[in-house]
Amino acid sequence: MDSILQGLDFVFCYLDDLLIASDNEVQHRQHLEIIFKKFNEYGISINLAKCCFGQTKLEFLGHEISTEGVRPLQDKVQAIVEFPKPKTISELRRFLGMVNFYRSHLPNATLYLTELNKYLKSSKKNDKTLIVWNDSANEAFTQCKAGLTQAATLTYPRVDSALAIMTDASNTCVGAVLQQKEGDIWKPLGYFSKN
Repeated sequence: MDSILQGLDFVFCYLDDLLIASDNEVQHRQHLEIIFKKFNEYGISINLAKCCFGQTKLEFLGHEISTEGVRPLQDKVQAIVEFPKPKTISELRRFLGMVNFYRSHLPNATLYLTELNKYLKSSKKNDKTLIVWNDSANEAFTQCKAGLTQAATLTYPRVDSALAIMTDASNTCVGAVLQQKEGDIWKPLGYFSKN
């Protein structure tokens, strides 16, 4: 699908899921016309029951896409918030996988994920070893959930906006945010952190 839609900067493709980003209704119709011509040219059919056209807000790959930006789906965040404290390494891996999916929305994610990742060192994928929770790991687990409830809405990049990267580092981790200026406000495009 990527090769068929190559060069079309208004369409975002993941396997057979497409997101078409347009500034207005007229442009959206033009974009759809281009896409439909490409599909016709390559013999690709679409299932209209799975399509949403002309939306200003929609769900796409676990995110809410709107005119404001991109943010985690609230039901997914709620599922993580309600996730019980893992009893085994395997359960912790599952929890961390869900949190890491939204990592780009979380400022300073490494600060609280580092403590939990310590349990994964030299463990196997389906490790059923019981976790002995300490105070710092309990706090990190709580902070993970709290961070997700306040996850940032990421704005869309604009060619006419100033960009800045803010970084911070300590002896144990590094973090950064790529942001752009909209009016007098700096808005995040994405967060990065690593230990």
